[in-house]
Amino acid sequence: MKSENTKKYNILYVDDEENNLTSFRAALRRHYTIFTAINGEEGMEIFKQNDIHVIVTDQRMPGMTGVQFLQHLPDEPDNIRMILTGFSDIEAIIEAINTGRVYRYITKPWDKDELKITIDNALEAVLLRRHNRQLIDELQDYNNQLEEKIKVRTLEIEKKSVQLQAEILKSDKLLLNILPEQIAGELKKFGKSYARLHGQVSVLFSDIQGFTSIAETMPPEDLINQLDESFRGFDRIVEKYGIEKIKTIGDSYMCASGLPTPMEDHAAVLINVALDMQEFMRGFNTLRKIQNLPEFPTRIGIHTGPVIAGVVGITKFAYDIWGDTVNLTSQMEHNSAPGKINISGSTYELVKNNFKCTHRGKLPVKSKGEMDMYFVDGKI
Repeated sequence: MKSENTKKYNILYVDDEENNLTSFRAALRRHYTIFTAINGEEGMEIFKQNDIHVIVTDQRMPGMTGVQFLQHLPDEPDNIRMILTGFSDIEAIIEAINTGRVYRYITKPWDKDELKITIDNALEAVLLRRHNRQLIDELQDYNNQLEEKIKVRTLEIEKKSVQLQAEILKSDKLLLNILPEQIAGELKKFGKSYARLHGQVSVLFSDIQGFTSIAETMPPEDLINQLDESFRGFDRIVEKYGIEKIKTIGDSYMCASGLPTPMEDHAAVLINVALDMQEFMRGFNTLRKIQNLPEFPTRIGIHTGPVIAGVVGITKFAYDIWGDTVNLTSQMEHNSAPGKINISGSTYELVKNNFKCTHRGKLPVKSKGEMDMYFVDGKI
């Protein structure tokens, strides 16, 4: 989201420490209109009087916790709620996601640039929600008119019923395109799906090295078409192995194996996915080179560990995962190289008998010190 367009968006930050409020305002006030509150009650008054797009709240506050504050707000899709706190135990995260409709959980100390990126992504989600709510209202009006016509035109009941069934099947198919079958079934049956802790999952991140520079050399339409072609190739590989695509962010692609249904060989399956992805990109880049077009040098990182998974949103559903494992996977990708698959020591221990790997030694990882990393060279 371009910075010149974000000043019109309103951000509310609630924290019982004045120093934190001052730091938040100083870091972000030139990008957005910032409202701050020293407690939940003051935050609710500001919320009532202003069109707030993103709400960020501390968790541990006297009188009313961050989760309790969010629970007191109207249950509506017109804003995004986030927890920003040093309180990071798993039970609190799950409670916040399930009861507070939280978009993200960010631990202190926060990084100014990362926080801005998170808020920009949240703002995009808000705009999508508001747009989709308008579309849903229009669709509801259409459905109401359709039902009235069915009552009046008895002779068309069968025809309309067939059309309605087709729309239901289309809707079900669309739902399965964006959510795992198990999660989609829960949403249809119960109207919601609770976040779950998955103890052993393998996560993959890929991105295109130097994508910003590449983007500057290509017309936007050509760039999007080429990126779409590469992601469609990844989608087919993910579908082939029966794992879950989580999302794409810009030039990054994220998928995971071992959820929502546990998978015994999740790490090996995901490395096979990564090998196929790099093979696909080699062919993709060969064709681009022949056409005298810039190549997309792709690097991949994989890490294994526990994650929290669940559905965010109430009008535009999205299945997402959170936790330290996701952050470390991003670091594995960041420390990878074009055409390479970089895996952590925990993933290596699960696949060392199936794949040839080169130990890279211990490399620095942000906020974690040093970690063993390996390049996957191929199958044994």
